[in-house]
This record gives sequence, structure tokens and C-alpha cells, in this order.
Amino acid sequence: MSKSELIFLDGRLLVLFCTLAEELHFARAAARLFMTQPPLTQQIKRLEAIVGVPLFERTTRSVALTPAGEIMYERARKIAADTQLMLRQARRTARGETGTLVIGITPSAASSPLVSALSHYRDAHPEVRIDLREMNSVDMEAALRSRVVDVALMRPHPLDADILTRVIYEEPLRVALRRDHALAHQRDVSLEELLEYPLVGYRQDISPYFRNMIQALFARAQLKPEIAQESVIPTLLTLVEAGIGPALVPQSLSRMRSDSLCFLPLRDMTGATAQVVVAAMRKQGNPAVEGFSAALAQAVGRR
Repeated sequence: MSKSELIFLDGRLLVLFCTLAEELHFARAAARLFMTQPPLTQQIKRLEAIVGVPLFERTTRSVALTPAGEIMYERARKIAADTQLMLRQARRTARGETGTLVIGITPSAASSPLVSALSHYRDAHPEVRIDLREMNSVDMEAALRSRVVDVALMRPHPLDADILTRVIYEEPLRVALRRDHALAHQRDVSLEELLEYPLVGYRQDISPYFRNMIQALFARAQLKPEIAQESVIPTLLTLVEAGIGPALVPQSLSRMRSDSLCFLPLRDMTGATAQVVVAAMRKQGNPAVEGFSAALAQAVGRR
């Protein structure tokens, strides 16, 4: 059969043929197909004309498959089943119910409650394969543009208008201290008290969000802290453990178990919160992104 013949051999013809091959009775086959007998007869003749050989032996009392018809039925049945599966999978993929979703996530967001939301999404969408890629917020924009990741869970970062962002989670800041630090016995810590000690800060090139936020907190209080060393999450906590100094960190980092660290609230700083945003290209090629973003928002109580 040439390519031109395949154009005329559509899926509906195969369904009609398979139904008649199973029933071997035009009236019953027509009833199963919700059509009348004359159009079915006409379509079977059309199919036989395309194939070029008789597929059925017809008498006034019976209908039977010819040897060519038997061979064709075995193949056509598989093709019809594969076609139905293909259509179902294509529709499910278009609805974001299957496929692969590549998620970029920053180290600090990876320690937040959003990780449990990822687990719930996987349970609800078992046929969507999740591929997590850890990177910092600065690199996330390039990853989104190059389609290295489909969606990003990151700290706020200046992005162009063709990237959509939505605040998905907010958390307070905490003071990370060694348990043997002079301030560790307190219920909370003020910015003024932190001035007495050199602090571990954030690198501007990798963690500009946290660096700018903490600078602004001290500036509003007309205070200027001493920064002993700058680092990134999670290495920053290693420096705190090493005794370099305290650090201001998002509350989610307190979930990281450490025998040598404690995490205390900032006194009179109820408005000092760190945000996590979900970001994706405005012209999105992966249909799973929309469903993922909606599920994430629902999981953290933000609709």
C-alpha cells in the first residue's frame, strides 16, 4: 500500500471493519456502531476498494472473513487499539496529566513546606515525572528561558515581563545561633543585640534577595552590622556552626536538624518575611505547569 492509499485509510474505516469482523453480521455491526446498515455496507466496499481485495465473503445467510480479511483484522485490531491509546494519551498530555515536569528549586525553597506540596502533587499526578533541578535564583531566569526548567520555585528576583511570578509562600526570618552562643538562652533576639557580634551574611552575586532584605532591615532601624563573612544557603549554616557568627535565615531552615544550632525569632519583627515565588514563562510550552502551580497554591492555602 502506497502513502497515497494510507491517506484514504482513516481510523473510522478500521473501526467499522473491526466491528463487522467481530459480529459477522451487518445489522448487528451497524447497531453497535449507531448507524444504519446501508452506510456500513458502502464503507466496507470502499475499504475493499482501497485494499484491492475482498475482505468478506457474503452470502444471503452469512458473512465471513476471507483469508486476506483475517490477516487484516489481526493487524487492524491492534492499530485501532493503539490509535485509541494514542488519542487518550495526547489528550491527557494536553491537560497536563502526563509527561515530564522539570522544576528548578533554590536550596532555601527546597527546605520549605513546599516540598510536602510536591509530594501531594506527585500522588495526584502519578503519570507526570518530576525532575528537580537545584540552582540559585540568579541562574533561574536563564534556565527558564532556555527551557532547562519548566517552572521555578525561587526567592523573588527581578525578571522581565515575559516571565510570570506569583508569591506562593511567606515565612518569617529567624536568627541562627550556636547553642553555646551568649544569645542562645533568650526567647528572641533584637537587631540591636545582634550588633554586638559579627554576622554571617549573604553573597550579592548569588543571594541578592536575602542580602538586600537584611541590609534594609538594619537600615530602617538605623543600624549597621558587621559582616564577618558572606556565604550562601546551606553553607551559611556551616559557618554559623563553626562559630563565625549568627545569621538571619528563613524559618524553613530551622527544619534542618542540628545538634549545635538553635533558631530564635526576631524581636518586634513580625513583618520581616521571606517570600518564595513560583515562576514560569508567560508563553508556556508544558501544559503541566498550570496544574502544578494551581496545586501548589492550594496546598499552601493561597488561592
